[in-house]
Amino acid sequence: MACGWSPSLARMLEQMVQEKQQKAHEADVALQHTEEHVARAKQRSDAAEADARSADWTQAYARWDAWEDPEELARREQEARERQECAARSARAAGCDHDHSAEQKLMDMSTTAKLDACDGFRRLGNRFFQHGQYQRAAYHYHKALVYFEYVFPDSDDENARHDALKLKVLLNFAACRLKTHQLDDVVHHASQALAIDPRSVKALYRRAQAHRLRDDFELAQQDLARAAELEGEAGDPLLAQERHLLHAKVLAYKLRSRQVSSAMFRGTGPGDRSLPADARARTRADLPDASVLRLRLTKPAGAGERGASAPLASWQPCTLGLPQLEAVLAQLT
Repeated sequence: MACGWSPSLARMLEQMVQEKQQKAHEADVALQHTEEHVARAKQRSDAAEADARSADWTQAYARWDAWEDPEELARREQEARERQECAARSARAAGCDHDHSAEQKLMDMSTTAKLDACDGFRRLGNRFFQHGQYQRAAYHYHKALVYFEYVFPDSDDENARHDALKLKVLLNFAACRLKTHQLDDVVHHASQALAIDPRSVKALYRRAQAHRLRDDFELAQQDLARAAELEGEAGDPLLAQERHLLHAKVLAYKLRSRQVSSAMFRGTGPGDRSLPADARARTRADLPDASVLRLRLTKPAGAGERGASAPLASWQPCTLGLPQLEAVLAQLT
């Protein structure tokens, strides 16, 4: 991708070039046909003038049939030429309308200079990131990745520096996209970082965060388990915190799903046929009938006057009927 295009954009531009080349070819063919037609018309006109000396008056009709307006022929020929030239210019311009002077200048740079430029873009991105200007930081990280497309290391040292520097840029870019909540980009950049270093705990941590925020709990758990395996017994507090966050979100998700399911079942009336008959019977048998439900709120037999007025005297809440209420709640839950 010499111009930094994506594969889909490159295919679209290639298709546009092919279409414009096809139009240019059709314009060439049309011009050729027009020129041939003009030549044949001139030949017929010359032949008609040669026969003008003939005394046969019927030849006049033949001459009129063969005659064509020279101005009309010239106009048609000029229009065909203009269409052909326009199609040719469009086909030439369709290849790429970018100014490649900057690209050529980048290609002429040495590998060390290119890597230095990438490191400079990374440092600028880090400064913007520290000040909370995440979009500007993302711009410089992206620019560094574009420069990496033109870096071709020649030695082992250059290759090692290239991989280490690109790994830093990808990790920083993933952290930046987490701040802007562009989770697909986070997963993409973290995966690219893992392609360079499969043992990168930071890349696994960043990708696990993105998976958690996208509710991809299984993928997040896999990345965290791999990161914990790489960290060993010492562990990273951030990994432990992320595991707790993931566990809490999974529990909240399960609780919410259970509440929704419970609400659906509670909203099912006796005439609802969406449940089997035995399930409806169990539901009606387990839940108490609200029409006959009574709580005994009077004082129990044998309780003295002092026991009945004790809550009022001590300003404590009354507990009459509390066991019955707890039993009903236990049946409902």
